[in-house]
Amino acid sequence: MTVDRTRAQELFGGELAWIVDRLQARLERGRSLEGRLRLTDATDAQRDAFERLVGRRPTAARSISIEVVELERILSRAGIADDLGALVEALRGPVIDRAAATVAEHQRWAAVHQQLRDDAATVHPALAGWADELAAAGLLRRLAGDAATAADLGARALAVLGRLPADGVPLSQLAATTLGDSHALDDDTTLATLVLRGIEATTGLPRRDRSAAERRAIWARAGVLLDELSAPALVAGLRPGGDGLLDTTLRAHATAGEPYRVTLRALVRHPAAWASLRGQSVLVVENPTVVAAVTDRCGPSTPPLVCTDGQPAGAVQTLLAQLADVGVALAFHADFDGGGIRIGNLLVDRFGAAPWRMGRADYETAAEITGRPLSASPPVAIWDPELAPAIAARGRAVHEEQLLDELVDELVRSR
Repeated sequence: MTVDRTRAQELFGGELAWIVDRLQARLERGRSLEGRLRLTDATDAQRDAFERLVGRRPTAARSISIEVVELERILSRAGIADDLGALVEALRGPVIDRAAATVAEHQRWAAVHQQLRDDAATVHPALAGWADELAAAGLLRRLAGDAATAADLGARALAVLGRLPADGVPLSQLAATTLGDSHALDDDTTLATLVLRGIEATTGLPRRDRSAAERRAIWARAGVLLDELSAPALVAGLRPGGDGLLDTTLRAHATAGEPYRVTLRALVRHPAAWASLRGQSVLVVENPTVVAAVTDRCGPSTPPLVCTDGQPAGAVQTLLAQLADVGVALAFHADFDGGGIRIGNLLVDRFGAAPWRMGRADYETAAEITGRPLSASPPVAIWDPELAPAIAARGRAVHEEQLLDELVDELVRSR
């Protein structure tokens, strides 16, 4: 099979390029070259070039076409090419059979997903479902781009998951010792996304998009520390029954009637015997002022309190998860505004907390006494759909500090 490449380029490099396009498309689809090649809405220049090629008289037709056997005969007689397949490869390079390539690509990805599933099941039975989800949702393919990268990414994620749960190891250390890169599991990395989903699978957590604080809490749930000393959880009146460092520290502060800030590091490295509090109630409040006022009033009789100090950070969420997991009944109170409702929604949704003095009637009573102009309409409160409309209608926010005496009195009476 011979092709005069120079003459072929001259002939098909301009107005007749559509002929090679049609031939190439058929070859890439795995189709036979037999049949008719057609161009509708041809330009004058394309029609003129075509008529010179086939030796036909000029016409005004907008559509031009030629049988492949006729084209082969013309090019062979002219000594340009005796095989149209060779002609296409001479002008466009090797032809890829796209149908076959698609099948091969599918087979490569199927092999990657199957290998990942097999390997995942040996690390933890629940990770087989994790691998299935990555395949069904196409997440691994989107994150990796190609099968080889995906195989490596999956293997690296499993290497990390195989080291979990850890015993209070910093995230950067886990990344360095497992993957050789202390930043490999940084919050914005693809690998961190895959590992966090794996932790959700092994711990039974529901799949959802999560805030940075929630992601830190998930790492902590697996014994991995991120920002281990920042944003500690403010607590008071907690008396776990164990003999560990955190148990004894919390009991000492509760006995002294003093609040205490618990770090994420302590929650993971020295977990308390929270099971001893099963069936008890813990009140979650939004503002540290409430904790200070209650401990000032109650001293050693302070009821169990946890303060979110605004939107709950990783230490707070880790503590609440540990309490909820052992059957502690969580209740909450927050500001009557958009921020307070968002905190309440998170506490109800993530930890099954129940509202305390946080209904529509509570707000309307409070708003009669005091209130500040509302900065924005609040979101719907999932525990009371009538609350947000009531706040929006009055246009007044009521903060916990404004209800401090009333809240403290009620807590004292409940004790």
